[in-house]
Amino acid sequence: MSLGVKSQTIDLATLFGPGRHLCLPPYQRSYSWGEREAMALLGDLTESMETGMVHFIGAIVMVNEPGHAIEIVDGQQRLTTLTILLCVLRDMEKSRERSDALHELIESQNAAPDTTAWRLSLNHLDGDFFRATIQRRGMAARLDDEPHESASQRRISEVAAGFTRELEKMSAEERTHLADTIVTRCAMVICTVENRDMGYKVFRVLNDRGKAPNAHDIIKTDILERAGLTLKEADEYASRWAEYEAMIGGQAFDDLLRQIRILYDKSSKGDLIAGLRKNVIPRVSARSFLDDILPRHVKAYGEIITGRVEFGPLSDPISAYINRMRALDHHTWRAPALKFLVHHRNATNSAVEFFRRLERLSYCMQLITPKKDQRDRRYRRVAEALDNPRTVFSEASPLSITPEEAKKVRERLLGRFATFGQRRAMALRLNAALDGGQTLPPEADATVEHVLPRNPGDDSYWHTVWPDPAKRRELCDTLGNFILLPHSDNQQADRLDYRSKKKVYFNGSGGAHFALTRDLEQQEAWTADVVRQRTERLAEILLRDWDLA
Repeated sequence: MSLGVKSQTIDLATLFGPGRHLCLPPYQRSYSWGEREAMALLGDLTESMETGMVHFIGAIVMVNEPGHAIEIVDGQQRLTTLTILLCVLRDMEKSRERSDALHELIESQNAAPDTTAWRLSLNHLDGDFFRATIQRRGMAARLDDEPHESASQRRISEVAAGFTRELEKMSAEERTHLADTIVTRCAMVICTVENRDMGYKVFRVLNDRGKAPNAHDIIKTDILERAGLTLKEADEYASRWAEYEAMIGGQAFDDLLRQIRILYDKSSKGDLIAGLRKNVIPRVSARSFLDDILPRHVKAYGEIITGRVEFGPLSDPISAYINRMRALDHHTWRAPALKFLVHHRNATNSAVEFFRRLERLSYCMQLITPKKDQRDRRYRRVAEALDNPRTVFSEASPLSITPEEAKKVRERLLGRFATFGQRRAMALRLNAALDGGQTLPPEADATVEHVLPRNPGDDSYWHTVWPDPAKRRELCDTLGNFILLPHSDNQQADRLDYRSKKKVYFNGSGGAHFALTRDLEQQEAWTADVVRQRTERLAEILLRDWDLA
């Protein structure tokens, strides 16, 4: 009785041998290995070369459905990396005969007309790039100027460059020996399944155990199975899914699913994948999720993570509020922001006010609500309140800040900010609140400069002006001691005395571009009283900007 799965142990020469043409199905994720994983594989292969032992690279699962190309269900990262390594070895090989032999494992020179000549073809997003920059002769060593349209393409180039650096350290004889090892002593178990449906199931089982891939890879296979798609439809939907991943990135895709779960699953406890399977996907049809829910959320999420919102004449103010929130350490504010952008695009009368209040709430949560669960519950209530536009701006709305919360915010603004992320978020927010200031995206070249250095040297001028170490510790990380500088100017200012620092700040440097830095231009000395007073003044400016004064 056939179980629908066949297995055999072979070497790479057989896998990439005559008549073999492998491809990646569209539902597979793009190339995700980095230099660390690739160099670990090269190390294992080098050890195998030196010891003469066979290197086992594990199981490779393929779908061999009659009338279709052989598809790799599991093992694409290893086979893609081995192909990159073979291409680099081929291009470094001086012997034309040996170079031809290696190229035959990459491209068949005797392929039948109208058939692919490549032993391995990647998905439609990276396939052309892989052929042009890696698989074609002489290209694997010329990667410096290649444009990258996705993170996977960048990783492919980085791995190839890493292999080139390591192989250049070997002699020609060692490289030949390594190539022979890869081709003839690299063993794998090939498991072949009969159809795409079985392929989906095997892919899910393999990726649910051990070190799993991104959550969206696993959820994708679930949804494709639930939808009852034809093979052609599955290819089309999986291709779209891969395009979404290329648009926002793998980790961001997982976070998008996390925000969608918050919007659809009131409990939102436990494992993300289990929660999506149990409480989200069953509530909507798989086709509806693929055709409507996911595309709209991907578009809105892309706007959120880039800080560039398309909202007609309101685009600039809404983008400004989102860029302020992007500087924060926590991201759960994205759920209500996502819901508004997906479901309330026509609410032009309330859009700016909603994001103004959401931005205020997000900073207040960062300041006075350290527990993640409490923040998550608050943002979930905000998302639910959006279902009733008449109450979302009411005094009792979860968007509102209570007098008790406002009091805590005021107290917190006068205190120390212990982490780098907190200090930078507050400095960027102050820069937007000051007269003549502007909202800067978190990726801007704007670093936090402590006017009083955090760690002055033993013979520093600052020990004379600030002799009390307790006062230095108390005030160094408060709002009043912060300005913004470009990175290069920050390094230059570092531990200089105050007058010398001001020359760096304002004499032709980029510091004058920041309102938070211009704020101290007329300040002649930097003492404990100055920092305390400036802290109180900046806190009041923020409180007024948030309507909490």
